[in-house]
Amino acid sequence: MALVPRMLRPSVLIRRKAMYTGFLGNSTFWKIVGVFVFGKSSLKKFFGKNPEVVDVSRLGAGRIMEVATAQPITRRRRRKLERRGISVPTLAEQKALSQRWASRQAARKAS
Repeated sequence: MALVPRMLRPSVLIRRKAMYTGFLGNSTFWKIVGVFVFGKSSLKKFFGKNPEVVDVSRLGAGRIMEVATAQPITRRRRRKLERRGISVPTLAEQKALSQRWASRQAARKAS
């Protein structure tokens, strides 16, 4: 299946029409369409996927460890990993692993 050239894609055409006819013109309908089209991407940037704190543990006097994921894993990425046979730990499993690691570190410090 061949890709449609960028200038002829429906999303690009709608954005262009909303910009010229709505924001730079005087069409109320296209202003509303423009707010929806451009506002959707802005909201996605602000409220999109953010790093997720898995666990915060105390390691000793004045020492704290925070385990966080860089980016929450997407469904597509999770399915790809599962097809390859790699199990993706759940949030509860990640928390248990981090608590085990913190307790081992505390035990090493004590001995």
